[in-house]
Amino acid sequence: MWLVRFSGIRGFVEKQSHNYRMILVRTAGANFLMNLTRNYFSIYTTGLGADAVTLGGIRSISSAVNMLISIPSGWLSDTYNLKKVMGVGMAIQIVMVALLALAKNWTWVLVSMALDPFTMALMFRSQTVMMSNALKDGDRATGFGLRQVFGQMVGITAPIPAALIVGYFGGLNVEGIRPLFYLRTIGLVLLYAYVYTRLDDVPPQPRPEKSSVLQDLREVLAGGEGLKTWIVVSGLGSIVWGMMEPFTFLYAAEVKGADALTLGIMTTVSILASIVFSLPVNQIADTKGRKFAIFLVRPALYIWMLMVVLAPSPSWLILAWVFRGIGLSSTAYDTIALELVPPSQRGRWLGITNAFSSIVRIPAPLIGGFLYRGSHSYLIFLIPLILDLGLRMPLLGLKIPETGKALHK
Repeated sequence: MWLVRFSGIRGFVEKQSHNYRMILVRTAGANFLMNLTRNYFSIYTTGLGADAVTLGGIRSISSAVNMLISIPSGWLSDTYNLKKVMGVGMAIQIVMVALLALAKNWTWVLVSMALDPFTMALMFRSQTVMMSNALKDGDRATGFGLRQVFGQMVGITAPIPAALIVGYFGGLNVEGIRPLFYLRTIGLVLLYAYVYTRLDDVPPQPRPEKSSVLQDLREVLAGGEGLKTWIVVSGLGSIVWGMMEPFTFLYAAEVKGADALTLGIMTTVSILASIVFSLPVNQIADTKGRKFAIFLVRPALYIWMLMVVLAPSPSWLILAWVFRGIGLSSTAYDTIALELVPPSQRGRWLGITNAFSSIVRIPAPLIGGFLYRGSHSYLIFLIPLILDLGLRMPLLGLKIPETGKALHK
């Protein structure tokens, strides 16, 4: 049935705003460029002299910076022209990737990752608010999912060529990986210049009166059901992914023996699985409910974690990454987060949740680094699985209200 609905994709895109279509372009191009390097970041960083604990420490410092800027940047997103805020974030991301390309040792990576939160806070948050405010409740999960699918369809072409480039320049070492960061830097300059010059201005949402930042934050937290619980759910998510994600591909390469080509295939099959499941799952989110869609695909994520730990050979990792793609195919989580507050508060709300998530994320990569360096490195997957299954998802199911179209049925 969902295959028939693909015929309506063009009509769906055409009825959306010009900025939505430009965000699709940005997402598609940026995903391709990100997928050139995403498998190799941790391997590149350790090649520049960092050990597992240092790698985790770099992520922790990045989270600390994110904590400091999240609330001010969220306030900016509700107060200033979103196009200009997004443009500053684009420029910072270009500088960030250029530092990785030029890195002489791991301290360059540290500086780059300290800039990364500015990109997240300014570019991605502005983009998210811009999209959320432009899409109707009945279209929002589908619109977010379609952006994800477009990005993945272009991004899927990157991992295998990236693996071949790494192999050509010397394999899984610094000089074999470095050319990918040069390519990504040049690509971002061209892409962001094109997108920014074509975006329409997005003035801030009307607000009844000017107030201080603290008054703004109190206003956000005073309204809406489940906001404080969502902050806890979001924080637990930061612990889950902060402990696990910095070491995922390093674990695949060093513990399970995956080479560059296997890493490329793993990412490719994950993106393919996500593309296949994204639109139907997100359409379910728009009709049956955001939480229903989240719980529908969550078991696939747990299967992925277990398979990574139990995989007897690198080839099993390819199958494991199929389940990862299914588990990450829904944008319902991001959608429900935005719909808990009115449009005029979404920037500040994201700032609040990101600030708290960054606080609890600070120790998570360090803990992951110590676990990875120890004799039971598989705990970087099992502990997050227990936290997510035993605590985070029950809180989401029992304490967070349903939002969107399904709420009014």
